[in-house]
Amino acid sequence: MAENILALQGITKSFGGLVAVDNVDFALKAGEIHAILGENGAGKSTLMHLIYGLYQPSAGSIQVAGKPQVFKTPRNAIANGIGMVHQHFMLIENLTVAENIALSLSHLRLREGQPLAPRTQGILSRFRFKKSEAVKTTEALAEKFGIAIDAQALVRTLSVGLKQRVEILKALAGNARILILDEPTAVLSPQEVDGFFTILRNLQADNRSILFISHKMNEVLQISDRITVLRRGKKVYLGKTGELTARELAREMLGAEVAEVVREERKAATEKVLQVSGLSVRGSRDELAVSDVSLTTHRGEIVGIAGVDGNGQRELAEAIMGLRKTSDSSIINILGTAPRGTKATRLLGVGYIPEDRQTLGLIPSFSVAENLELSVLHLKQYGFFVWFQEMMSFLRQTSFTPSRLNVARWRGATKTISPTEAVVSCINRNPRKKRKETAARLIDAYDVRPPNAQLAAGALSGGNQQKVVLAREISPEPALLIAVNPTRGLDINAANYVHQNLLAQRDRGKSMLLISTELDEVLTLSDRLYVMSKGKLHEATAHRNDITTLGLLMTGENTVC
Repeated sequence: MAENILALQGITKSFGGLVAVDNVDFALKAGEIHAILGENGAGKSTLMHLIYGLYQPSAGSIQVAGKPQVFKTPRNAIANGIGMVHQHFMLIENLTVAENIALSLSHLRLREGQPLAPRTQGILSRFRFKKSEAVKTTEALAEKFGIAIDAQALVRTLSVGLKQRVEILKALAGNARILILDEPTAVLSPQEVDGFFTILRNLQADNRSILFISHKMNEVLQISDRITVLRRGKKVYLGKTGELTARELAREMLGAEVAEVVREERKAATEKVLQVSGLSVRGSRDELAVSDVSLTTHRGEIVGIAGVDGNGQRELAEAIMGLRKTSDSSIINILGTAPRGTKATRLLGVGYIPEDRQTLGLIPSFSVAENLELSVLHLKQYGFFVWFQEMMSFLRQTSFTPSRLNVARWRGATKTISPTEAVVSCINRNPRKKRKETAARLIDAYDVRPPNAQLAAGALSGGNQQKVVLAREISPEPALLIAVNPTRGLDINAANYVHQNLLAQRDRGKSMLLISTELDEVLTLSDRLYVMSKGKLHEATAHRNDITTLGLLMTGENTVC
């Protein structure tokens, strides 16, 4: 029997009154792929952060290769052969892929206390490196592990999927014996997942140990040797892979049966909501990211676009939202109007769930409540618009004197107040209370954990951050919702809740454009289906039951529809 390379005894982590990890014992064997399952907020990420030295335990101990260790920083964990691929990327956006890899290698050399070669003899020289050598090193790593990436591309120009590949390369470059992977396949196509699993098995054959966190149950059952399930901070299950079915594992995660989401066939209305014609968009590096795309959505339907990340989906969504310049021949029409700019698009009643919640969906330093109010649709219902309308109504009921407002009728009362008192009265009325009530209702409905409206959004787990974005964008029931990877990072229960909400919006006559790298998600929800590859859109509704053809379309190997 393989020895334990990592062991945790009685690990507990509290944040104030919240116990995120509660007296957990855990062991990872050498050469094992061990999956960690749990809902958003179950404690998975916190446990991994404790292992990696980002957090320190409130109680309990950690051993690596049988020796007690105290990880005060990630540097301590790295020194003990632990690497981590984060769900939220740890990259320097304004540097190239090669420069990020070079800096990572430089850090590792310094950590190990190895002498650094002169600049002319290799990639590193204390705080400098040759760009050409960095590119060669990165390309060699990419070729070795089968990860396609442009070594000279600026990280800020990359899609989420390509950034994920850079993070994986960084971790593999460090030669860690214990590798923590947090949702590593979230942006990969079925074919890419197979290739990535080949990499993991090669690492396993080299006696490396892998902690694999994923919400994709089929992947967990395919790649792991053992499975641990956390529920609300406690370990509730440990067993060999295959002992429980996917449905039984989901029940362990939730403590209840999972409701199945079913899309009922129904005929969409004839009224067009979104009309796109001849849309072409340039990418961040002035490449043609979207090429002559045309599509239409109607009331009461979900139009799905499947595809491998980085094939123009982001540019398409941003162009429709008015966030990206389009070619002169491009036509975007929403509800019979051609809006100019994001504000005009939003005011037409368009909701938007962007692909990157960290940089595009949230302001991490703002509270959960403040992030829930960021949408124009919410402001229109609960914020400044309400205050402004009430102020106008109030002023219409008054007559002015040089220093007083003679109030003829204000909530049934007749009295004289100063202008300052009138403004303060308006500001302190219902909008603030309504916003507070709305935040509490949405936090409860979308099960945001912890349920604290004043907590900074950046302090939430990735899945709970996504819930905040979804709550803000879906709850006003926009006439058109553009959703890009809406369930990325969500557990099975939260994803089902989102799917039910999207289908409910469709049944209420709303229109949706669903762009997702999750093929199962697109197939489950979409009334009509497209595949996007290399900036072009291919009609694929007729192939919805042919996964092989869809996979080939996604990778651009088959364009015959």
